[in-house]
Amino acid sequence: MKYKEITVSGTPYERGLTYGKLCKDEIGVSIKVYQMLFDGLKNLAWEDARRISEKYLSLTRDFEPDYYEEMRGIAEGAGVDLLDIAALNARTEVMFSQVSKDEVNECTTISLVPPATKDGHVIAAQNWDFHAYLRDCIVIVHVKQEDKPDFVMVAEAGMIGGIGMNDRGIAVMLNALRAEVACEGIPLRARMRAMLDAEILSDAYVRGSHAPVSVANLIATHKDGVAIAFEMDSRTVEPMIPEDGVLLHTNHYIGPKMYMKNDVNHMGSSYIRLQRVRTLVKECHGNITVDDIKRILSDHAGYPHSICDHENLKDPVAKRDATNFGIIMDLTDNCIYLAPGNPCENEFEKYYI
Repeated sequence: MKYKEITVSGTPYERGLTYGKLCKDEIGVSIKVYQMLFDGLKNLAWEDARRISEKYLSLTRDFEPDYYEEMRGIAEGAGVDLLDIAALNARTEVMFSQVSKDEVNECTTISLVPPATKDGHVIAAQNWDFHAYLRDCIVIVHVKQEDKPDFVMVAEAGMIGGIGMNDRGIAVMLNALRAEVACEGIPLRARMRAMLDAEILSDAYVRGSHAPVSVANLIATHKDGVAIAFEMDSRTVEPMIPEDGVLLHTNHYIGPKMYMKNDVNHMGSSYIRLQRVRTLVKECHGNITVDDIKRILSDHAGYPHSICDHENLKDPVAKRDATNFGIIMDLTDNCIYLAPGNPCENEFEKYYI
């Protein structure tokens, strides 16, 4: 398994147009899979999802007009309607635009800075867990920009923001969360893109937490050995920083203020994965390397919904989540290691910005 890799440049619209043309087939898969997920998880027809996404498209345009232009180019290049691309980029907000009782299972994140690592390296890593069908639409996108940092991201085709790192030494990751309030605000994918567009870490935080906020945990790690995570619940933002060089997260609120308000994710795997990743990081603290992270991302304690998440064929089709890629960003060496699918089954390949 190998994900398509593309490079885009030019104006925002030109970048989008190239993206849409090169990833037309993968964008088609993205739309089909999210049609299935919206229907199977939310009983939400695609047309209804498109209608809901108009609000989030407007919020994105107000937040950063360039992102609207890039989405318009993607739609034109892929031969789909702009609202199809809007629905993809607001998929979290569309799915959780009402208070949700659904469990959330999406990602184990690891941010490590000195003194946790060997030789002072700065490492940001995660497994991205969501529906296994999405493996057929994941792409690696290198974005070249004249007035903003260049970056590389890994995302479902059609997304303008994703997990990745820029040439200023900032890495961006996320965890899905569930709150007691509706998931509204500037879409997460636009926030992640704004963080990748940031030149300095403080701006990544400010742009990522820009009001009106949504629901998630976002993490920015900088090559200088500093990092910040921030949990959001559509009303409040709670930042967190590393302790002894370690910042870890799964799919429930950890910040004390947020946890008291939003202890609503009763899916045990999130708590089990957090316990396990804490244990594994502690075992090699002070000497952690990329190879150690590869081993951690392949861990199966609590299988099948372990750090390395595997499909449970007993689950309904719409809920068959799995790890769709493992990613390790070595900000000191300015490179990415990516394992498509489950890290326990596939080798990590090295990429550069």
